[in-house]
Amino acid sequence: MKHLTLIFSCCFFYILMPAFSQQAQSAEDEVANLVAQIYTEVSGSSKEAVDWDRVRSFFIDEAVIVLKTSREASSQFTLDEFIQDFLDFYDSPRLGESGFKEEVLELESEVYYDMAFVAVVYAASILDSERPPSKGIDFWLLTRKPEGWKVVSVTNEIVRPDGALPAIFSGS
Repeated sequence: MKHLTLIFSCCFFYILMPAFSQQAQSAEDEVANLVAQIYTEVSGSSKEAVDWDRVRSFFIDEAVIVLKTSREASSQFTLDEFIQDFLDFYDSPRLGESGFKEEVLELESEVYYDMAFVAVVYAASILDSERPPSKGIDFWLLTRKPEGWKVVSVTNEIVRPDGALPAIFSGS
């Protein structure tokens, strides 16, 4: 009887393993798509062209955002301050007429139950600027809530002039 139970259990898990694998893949796709969507959402021709309520919906209210404010300094923002920083940027003369664009160049994600980590190499550019896009690295932490995945925190770093990237981007 013990052998029959063991055989049944092994068969049961063997049958269910693809479902568990697809579920994990689906969660990784969800967090990757959510984070990639944020870059698309904050891009626009003016602050009115961006749906800031939608941007806000990707985050928990208590999210912590730490962004480089210069090559040597970083600043910590609440979600409201993060959005206000974008609004101020969209009002600044340095934006130009064409707008701003952020795009994901590389993305790696890892999901473990109800938490996720997403690493992104991105390019940011003012569309009518002569300057080439600037590259940065963002590390995102997310948690699964009843309404879906939400950003808990994000940290940011500038890609250094030598172009070296974190080891997670091993193909780089």
